[in-house]
Amino acid sequence: MTSHGHHHAPRPAPHPGARGYVLLEIIVALTVFAVVVGGLASVLHGSLDSANALRRTAAIRRGMEAVLIEARLQPKREEMILTATDEVLGMEYHSSLEELKWTNRRGQPVRGLYVLRVEARNTRAPAAGGSTEPTDSAEVYVYRP
Repeated sequence: MTSHGHHHAPRPAPHPGARGYVLLEIIVALTVFAVVVGGLASVLHGSLDSANALRRTAAIRRGMEAVLIEARLQPKREEMILTATDEVLGMEYHSSLEELKWTNRRGQPVRGLYVLRVEARNTRAPAAGGSTEPTDSAEVYVYRP
């Protein structure tokens, strides 16, 4: 008995093969850890790709909005047709103007009402992952009698 009144039983000697099991357990634990870390890295990579795609889409939409604002500020219809290029994004913005064919309640045509549309196109070569098809578009109605 010890001075506190507790009796400790002597530890049994480890079996000769116990060290091999400990090594096997460590190898299994490290393998599981590596698989989990690999999975987390893959998820993180996918999240970063998604964030970058959203950031690019937002930048393209800001570019289209800027062209729409600039085109609307032009005093003449002919000056509302614009082209702008963003070298960093590899995008080109084109505005177009289309007259609407509307009639009022009396059946008379409404003149001077237009749709101002901006299309964003990728200027990078299709081989580099780009496409010449419109990526996105935005439009507003304008009145120019």
